[in-house]
Amino acid sequence: MKGWVIGAIIVIVVIGVIAYLVLSGHGISITSGLTSQVYVYLSDKPVKVDHLYVTISEIAFHKEGGGNNTWVTCSLTQTTFDLAQLVNTSQLAAQCSLTNGTYDIIRLYVTGAQAVANGQTYNCTLPSGKFEIPLGPSPIIVNGTGYDVNVDFGAVNNVVITGNDKCVVIPVIHVSIKKHS
Repeated sequence: MKGWVIGAIIVIVVIGVIAYLVLSGHGISITSGLTSQVYVYLSDKPVKVDHLYVTISEIAFHKEGGGNNTWVTCSLTQTTFDLAQLVNTSQLAAQCSLTNGTYDIIRLYVTGAQAVANGQTYNCTLPSGKFEIPLGPSPIIVNGTGYDVNVDFGAVNNVVITGNDKCVVIPVIHVSIKKHS
């Protein structure tokens, strides 16, 4: 065979393999360098306290494939949210530009919590100041598509005010994800 015939066969085989990988979902990305907008919202369930103020100082996402230290900071703006006001609604907490990749965990740093019940304010403690929540059942795959990530703290029903004016908040955090079309 002539050299050009062999070259043409190789090109056809390579195009076929690439088409198979793309169409079968085995993943091949030709959109490197794109970023996607990811919007993080906070919400909560019906309340047992009048107000539950939670201060978040940082939001970050874990990018798969880079080891434990591959955290991408989304927001470093310290903001206080009243979770009791986020019943059946949500509030934008951060807008992130994430580069292509797969993100499997969101991390929230909570620096403070206060509850108001029956007109009295309580400084509350949390089991940790850092909460890592899996983005599941499957991670988000950033490739030019935007996402809404809703973090439901489930905290207002888990506020315990003791007899000696102490307050403990034990959030049961859930995450839901909506892909932009």
